[in-house]
Formats: sequence, structure tokens, C-alpha cells
Amino acid sequence: MPLTAFACRDRRESLVFGERADGTIAHISEVASGLECNCVCPGCGTRLIARKGNKQDHHFGHYGTEDGRPCQTGPETALHRFAKEVLAHRLELELPPLAMGEGHGKWIRYPGGRYGFDAALLENRLGEIVPDVIVCKGERHLLVEFLVTHACDEAKIARIVAMDVAAIEVDLSGLPRDTSRPDLEEAILAMAPRKWLHNPKLCAAQVELERRGRQRNQVLARAAAPLRRAYLAACAEVCAMQTSCLAYDRIVGRHLAHAVGIEVPGIGCFTVSPRDWQALILADAVDIAASGGKGLITIAGALRKIRQRGWLRCRFSGLTEAEAAAIRANGTSFDYPANAVAAWATTLSRLGILLPAGAGDRWIVWQLTACQMRGHQTSKRL
Repeated sequence: MPLTAFACRDRRESLVFGERADGTIAHISEVASGLECNCVCPGCGTRLIARKGNKQDHHFGHYGTEDGRPCQTGPETALHRFAKEVLAHRLELELPPLAMGEGHGKWIRYPGGRYGFDAALLENRLGEIVPDVIVCKGERHLLVEFLVTHACDEAKIARIVAMDVAAIEVDLSGLPRDTSRPDLEEAILAMAPRKWLHNPKLCAAQVELERRGRQRNQVLARAAAPLRRAYLAACAEVCAMQTSCLAYDRIVGRHLAHAVGIEVPGIGCFTVSPRDWQALILADAVDIAASGGKGLITIAGALRKIRQRGWLRCRFSGLTEAEAAAIRANGTSFDYPANAVAAWATTLSRLGILLPAGAGDRWIVWQLTACQMRGHQTSKRL
């Protein structure tokens, strides 16, 4: 159950606001004890008695009821009305930042802060909706909704958007039960969570962000053209290379030549043919497995071996995500070295040579593969 700004008595919410004879809302701290408080329940209109003893939190009770327990609507109605009265009286409100997007392309129209208004209208119908408060600053209007137990529903938000009027929602549902009146006022005006339900400027922001995105993509596309050509040339180069790694001979000797030389996205990030770097990774693992050990392959370990040999092209292995996306834009099969290793190992899993042994970053030589290799060794000795 969400916390509200009401005292808790015997695990039940107790009313700490009453309605005066003039219709204004009074906090329990502002009235005399007993029936001299001259207040009624804001929810049901029942006469209230102010209980301000020393044993319990101060609260209002419903006079004449069995235990003075508040009606179901009293606490919610009281906080709603109190919040609206505070805003109408103070005519100031902390507004949330008005921003859209992330990173360098983030659009910020208003950083957020305390804002003053000229007037406030309470429960004033606006088209098909009745906002809690409409505050005005010159010709500009802002709708304010207070969330006590129920957030503004989608239908109401849709109507606000259709009218294209600025609106925020202030969330009062999490206020501590023992909140004093000054702290409650500060929560309403500034400290409680709040968000934009709609702002006409966000539509213009969306258009601007899309324009910036198109402009950024055009710049990246122009910059990526020579990078893409260089990458495709690197792919052609390594695919035409002859095998030079001794590990490849060990793989062939294990009858696993089909496990290396597999073309995967990212082969242009290496300076040697796929047969060489794949054989380098696989050879030690299959040797260990053939000896009865656990032939483990990890992406981190594989890249460490490749770096030690100087087989990575720094130009392509350190690209930003935006540069990588620009290279892929015309269908070029690009990926980072780590992903290239993972794609190759995944292919070997489908071939029944490796088995996944972790969260996509480690594999072991399949036991059946190891048994077959040991069988080949036995046949050779015979």
C-alpha cells in the first residue's frame, strides 16, 4: 500500500486534514482539540473530532462513529485538496527538466527549476478534462495533476496530448505518514517526484533530434566510405593468404581441418587468414582434450593469444559503435574481433566440435570429439 501524508494508527491510515467551515483545508497541528476544531471530513462531510493527546499521533476522528476510523475517501480527498490549495496560494512550482535524447545529441529545452505563476484555477474544466490545477503565466498555461493513489490514466493523457497543452504530474503517493505541514508544502511544491505528461515543445524537439540524427548519419556515411573500402580490402587480403601457422598442421593431424578457415563477420580485423587465427585458438584446447583434460576456449584467452602474435589490425578492432554501424550500412559483414571469435566458436558448436560452457564467452571441446581424437591416436600407434 502506498504511503500517504496521513498518520498511521493501529495499522490504519488516520486523517490529519480537515475541512474548515469556510471550505479551506486545515492540518491537525492548526486546530484546537476535540470538537472545537470545527472541521468536517473532506471526503464524506462527517463532523470531525481532533484527537491531540500524548499517546497517539495527532489525527482527526469521525465524530459519532464506533472507532472514529476515517472514511475510504477522506485521506485521499484531503491530500488532493490540500495540494491544490497550497499551489493556488503559493503560485510557484518546481518543474522537471524538459529534455529528450541521450549523450551528445541530447536536446535540453529547460533544465528544471522553481517557476512562478500569476494565477491558478482549481478543478476548472478544460475541454473534456478537469485538471487538478491550471496555473497561468501570462498567456501560457500549465496543467498540474497530483498523484495520491491513482496516476493520470492513458485516456486523460491522450486528451491532454490532443489539446497540445503542457502538463505535469506530481507524485505524492510516497510521502512519509508523519510529514509536517511545512514539509508537506515543500514536497508538493518542489521535493516530490514529478514528470511531464506532455509539453508542446517536445514535438519540436523530436523533429530537431531526427534532423540531427540524419545529419550525423550523413557525416558518418561520408567518413565510413574510405573505412569500408579499407576493411573490404583487408578481408580480401586475408582470404587470399596462405596458411603459415604451425598450429594448423596440428589441427589437420587431429582430422579437424573443417573446423578452421571458417569465414565469419570481422575477419578483416585480423592480419592473418581465418585458418591461422582459428587454428591457434583451437589447437591447444584439442590437445588438452585429447589427453583427457578439459579443453577450454574463452574469448578473452583467444584474443590474448592473437594479440601476442600481433595478428589484430588496430584500425578496425578499435572502431566506435557508430563507425561500425556505418560500415555495415550497405550490407558489409563487419564485426569486432571478440564477436568474430564468438561467431566461429558458435559455428563449431553447431558442428558438434565444441559445447557452450558459459554466458556466450566460453566453450569446451565436446567429449565425443575428444574420444574420436584419442581413437585416431590409438590407430596410428597400431
